[in-house]
Amino acid sequence: MKKGFIDIELSKLIKAEWNYKKENEELSKKLLANFKEYGQVENIQVRKLGDKYEVVNGNHRLDVMIELGMKKCHAYNHGEITLQQAQLIAIATNETKFDSDALVLGELLEKMSDDIDIEEMAKTLPFDEKEIESMIDVLTFDWEQFEEDKPLDLEEEDKFDNIIKLKVPIDTYKRWLELKQRMLELNGYDNESKVFEFAVIEALNIPIESLD
Repeated sequence: MKKGFIDIELSKLIKAEWNYKKENEELSKKLLANFKEYGQVENIQVRKLGDKYEVVNGNHRLDVMIELGMKKCHAYNHGEITLQQAQLIAIATNETKFDSDALVLGELLEKMSDDIDIEEMAKTLPFDEKEIESMIDVLTFDWEQFEEDKPLDLEEEDKFDNIIKLKVPIDTYKRWLELKQRMLELNGYDNESKVFEFAVIEALNIPIESLD
């Protein structure tokens, strides 16, 4: 059979035992919601393997299609390629992704929120409601309140009473929130200055155990 797009019965498909993508229950639910809302808009990739076809890219989509009771799907058949060729294709097509522009993405979400509830967006997007709200909030946050810096007084009794103000993209802000939550869970710290101290340590890759 020549390489190319085919419509194939799900009964002829087998999952790749070597698939390296992790299971994620939350993302699986969103993928299921995507299929219910939009149908199969992205083909899977397969290779001929005996009288069956092994899924090279799209194993989680196959799970969803089976759950939905679909009988056939659209696929790209790579033909009788080797295991190594199939694995190379899987990694290449799975990992060749472009980074998102957080601000542009935030603007799109903000405009969409005028007509679509954030709760509704979160059903099919790979973000939860809080993440979507955070991306939108960054656009509307009043950064001008931080323009007037507090004069530095090194003679102050409280040596931790100095403020560092930074404007950061949403990805950095999300990492900051994750670090705060992690420090709270591990050490009970919810103090901003202490979290910042550990953030610097992490950024410099200095083992915490080596510090007094």
